[in-house]
Amino acid sequence: MVHKRRLAAACALVVLVPLSVARAAVAAPTPGSAQEAAARRSAAPPKPVIDDVRPRSSRLNAWDPIGTEPTQPYPQPVDASLPKRGCATTVSSPTAPATSSTPSMQIIYAWHDGLGNRYEEFVERIAKIVDRIDWSIDNSSDYDQHLNLSCRTGFDTSGYPGYARALVVPEKIEAGNIGGSTPIETVRDDIIASGYEDANRWYFVFQDFPGNSAAYTHCHTSGGAWCMGVAEAWDSGLAGHELTHLLGAGHAWSKEDGGGYHADIMTGWDENWMLDQDFNTYYDPSELGATFHHDPYPSTYLGNIATHPTLTTPTCCDVGFSNDMLTAQERTIEANPPWAGPTGFSISGAGWMQVTPPGPESAVSARYYDGRRSVTVNVQSHAEATVSVTRRPTVTAGTRYKFFARLYTATAGTVKLRMSWYNSANALIAHSDSAPIAVDTSWAERSFSAVAPTGATRVQVGVVSPSGQTFAYQLDSLQLNYCNNTANTSDGCRTSV
Repeated sequence: MVHKRRLAAACALVVLVPLSVARAAVAAPTPGSAQEAAARRSAAPPKPVIDDVRPRSSRLNAWDPIGTEPTQPYPQPVDASLPKRGCATTVSSPTAPATSSTPSMQIIYAWHDGLGNRYEEFVERIAKIVDRIDWSIDNSSDYDQHLNLSCRTGFDTSGYPGYARALVVPEKIEAGNIGGSTPIETVRDDIIASGYEDANRWYFVFQDFPGNSAAYTHCHTSGGAWCMGVAEAWDSGLAGHELTHLLGAGHAWSKEDGGGYHADIMTGWDENWMLDQDFNTYYDPSELGATFHHDPYPSTYLGNIATHPTLTTPTCCDVGFSNDMLTAQERTIEANPPWAGPTGFSISGAGWMQVTPPGPESAVSARYYDGRRSVTVNVQSHAEATVSVTRRPTVTAGTRYKFFARLYTATAGTVKLRMSWYNSANALIAHSDSAPIAVDTSWAERSFSAVAPTGATRVQVGVVSPSGQTFAYQLDSLQLNYCNNTANTSDGCRTSV
């Protein structure tokens, strides 16, 4: 049977510091050593992010882990056309890789006597799902980036049957609760007891009995004990969601109270396969030095999972869903404190701007779509006001581009999105404006596209408020898309989802 999932809750906190910070201030053991593994086992375990993603099966003989593959923002390749990721490293013993082995993801099939060992039935399906997750990472952006996967020796990996069996290792979970729901902690303890705790391995488990889909998020730079994610409904949307947690990403909150989760900036558990389409919450392959607040206040953790050890170094450029031309600061304004002038932005006409002042939460912006910062624009009625990204990215005449932004106002007002085209002498050629937008409290993604006119070599993006209005709005989550994805979208531009 095919399962349709629902996200019920994220009911546990994300751990914000590595385990080594929480230990007593003594000399750190060598990563991967017996002492280091023992220290991890003896430390208080972190809490995972738990996603209760589907109703439990009431009939054991009807249990089927296979889910429905996501189709948004466009369908993935059929199995026959799906690229095979292959093995980044091959070891003789998955529980004891050499210290020189490439940091990698170890894939595990977990079974229990209650439902039996169905490894041979599912091993190639699991490998296909892992390959789809890798495809999703690569196709989320125009940067080529992939998973490092650990395989075991003894199989001919030139063909898919051998590759799948080298990639996926079976493991029996002795303490599974087949009559109910087996928590991730039970699976984790069994995996650790079986020796899967190496510092350069992160463990992802496909669980073939009822439980929670969940993951630990604290393993940003080192793997090992408790660096594990579990999926009990199997498809690349749900498993990709949990694997992204394992890489360090929390849920994509849009308010400091931890509410308002948006699938379009965290690979979806249901219909969406893309990874952080705006590059503005936790994943930015275009700027590896850029970091983002992953979690609601009071967390102070900043990170960028594009730098995770189990991912290859991203290289530009290929064709993906999100082909952005702005910098992280131009998208998220996170480099500046509240009250400050936003670096990289300028304003002209009847208005002024600042990084949104702090609200009830100390030292963070009170209004933003994602992360911790937004720009507040105060406009006056006697003339129009235009807030712009100061830098003008290079464009090609005759090519289509698409500008995205999210806006918020607690009052009322109307704006237009604008692309201003300049020639090689830096002289303005023309403006391209969107239709009027009535700003509200929804943070809906607004966008419009235009073709660069003859002679255009650069573009400046901004938001214009027509004269006759006095109000304030917040601006966040900007993106400038080069529309080259013609094989998958109607105009080559990424769509709003």
